[in-house]
Amino acid sequence: MERVLTQEEIDAMVRAASGRQDDHQRKDTRLIKPCTFRQSGQLTGEQVAAVNGLHEGFARSLTQSLGAYLRVSFEVTLVSIEQLAYSEFLERIPEITYMMCFRVEHMSAEAAMQIDHSLVFPLVDILLGGIGHCDVFTREVSEIEEQIMEGVAKIICRELESAWTPLGTKLDLDGRQPPAQMQRFLAPTEKTLCLSFEVKLAGTTGTLNLIFPVSISNTLLRKLSADGSYGKSRQAARNGGQMMAKMLECSFPIELGITAIKLPVNTIAGLVPQQVCNLGIPVLKSASLILAGREIFAANPVRQGRLRAAQVGQQLVFAGEERKS
Repeated sequence: MERVLTQEEIDAMVRAASGRQDDHQRKDTRLIKPCTFRQSGQLTGEQVAAVNGLHEGFARSLTQSLGAYLRVSFEVTLVSIEQLAYSEFLERIPEITYMMCFRVEHMSAEAAMQIDHSLVFPLVDILLGGIGHCDVFTREVSEIEEQIMEGVAKIICRELESAWTPLGTKLDLDGRQPPAQMQRFLAPTEKTLCLSFEVKLAGTTGTLNLIFPVSISNTLLRKLSADGSYGKSRQAARNGGQMMAKMLECSFPIELGITAIKLPVNTIAGLVPQQVCNLGIPVLKSASLILAGREIFAANPVRQGRLRAAQVGQQLVFAGEERKS
């Protein structure tokens, strides 16, 4: 005999079936986000920090080298790090500009540097004995100007090679790129790593761009990622080590004495030769070894052979605002 379901049982079965259908719908619901393939392979935050730290040191070194070479005020600052297609880079720069290629050894590839004409002609003027205040021409540089600028390009390559020393690379200057060859230097769609530097020279401001094709940029990023200590911390540690090595070769004034002795002016004015002056300090009080005007150790005067010496005691404790924890 078939069992007849009550209305309550039918309602319960309907609710259960509806719940299973809702669960099934919820499981099939997926969060779909739009994908832009042009943004694939972009630099991560860690990679940007590593590249930034590496080339900020390059900017500082270039500031010092070219400033000494030109004997004028010269300042280079890293302003941006971007990955963009080569065609996008060409759209940003003037149609007539100065562009020099250099070869990166061990990678079998070429990179390029681009310098605004607002910097090229003042540089040429300074190197020819002027002060760098000249008109900016829209023409191509002449052969003589190209030879003069080659010396500046060599210094840029040398400083970049020095910054890349931990990466084991060598840079060789290849030659200037005319506008027609500049268009064919890389494929328009090839992704490049572009480092932009702001240059201030003799009251003039311009841009220096370094362009690396994907073959060089990927190798550079892999080497930086393999050693995560690259960046500001590594640069700061290297600079700190160099500073410490230089400091160890410096000479500092050192003396043995007792500070904070005060005597009335009339006592000092009445001093005569052979007189014993009472300093008001106990005999057992030790002196101090004073380095560059600061008391470092407690010490006592002794003799070492025919020389005067100081027997160093315990290190003195500074006040809280003077001593780092």
